[in-house]
Amino acid sequence: MTIKRIIQEELGKTLEEHGFKFTKAEPCFWPYEKEKDGIHQEILVARDRYEKGYIKMIFSTSAYGQQPKEFRDFVPEEGAKKWDYWGYENEEELREVLREFKRLILAYGFDFIEEISKPATDAVPTEAANRYLLEHHHNLYIEYQEKLKVEGKEVEETIFIIYNKLKEILDEPFEQVENILMGLAALYGHVISWTNRGEWVWEEKRRACRVEKILETVMWVRPLNLIIETWDWMRKHKDTESKILYDKYKLVLVYYYRDHPEEIEYDD
Repeated sequence: MTIKRIIQEELGKTLEEHGFKFTKAEPCFWPYEKEKDGIHQEILVARDRYEKGYIKMIFSTSAYGQQPKEFRDFVPEEGAKKWDYWGYENEEELREVLREFKRLILAYGFDFIEEISKPATDAVPTEAANRYLLEHHHNLYIEYQEKLKVEGKEVEETIFIIYNKLKEILDEPFEQVENILMGLAALYGHVISWTNRGEWVWEEKRRACRVEKILETVMWVRPLNLIIETWDWMRKHKDTESKILYDKYKLVLVYYYRDHPEEIEYDD
């Protein structure tokens, strides 16, 4: 039984009529993709890696903040909400499942993928802002080091102060705090790399500023994206106890001390 051929026969024409094209199959994945208004859209048939008789569909786009979704995430019908993977035992049952997928795609899927082709938030780190940060990160670091009075403070204490600043501006519109968030991103990127032990580079694929080789490890961070995402999460979920900025730094230390065990300080 050739799954690729069966998928193409049962779903291919419908997807192609809506502008999707089959791209390159990988083990357990059969993707149909298209570009619309600068947004990448994908409808993917996925088979369970361990149980061959189970498949599902995944809908995703490149719109900022949008996460991949399955039928159970957006189809209102009770039957669709019961399943993670849909099971089949032979070719005819597989075709029946794919026909049901086709019905759900036509009824809900095409409309849904248009919905998730819009950013999930107004707090979007732009390419222009990321480029500005890359070009001016050192000056912004000095400026916000002085503004927040963190010169000489430990990294964890500086991150605590960054969080306090984020809490102060949770009720402000994004466009009014974007410059502050950029300054906090410069400060965070420098302090977790112990001022200058990281490389600030441009990541072309994501169109974003990135600090890599932090403390000469494999760790990296997109500081502006991370700070904006953290602020956006805190304001949306009323979560003032976020730990992601600490957790990222702790992971850097795990890799650093793995390479430099002689620097580990043990309690007496």
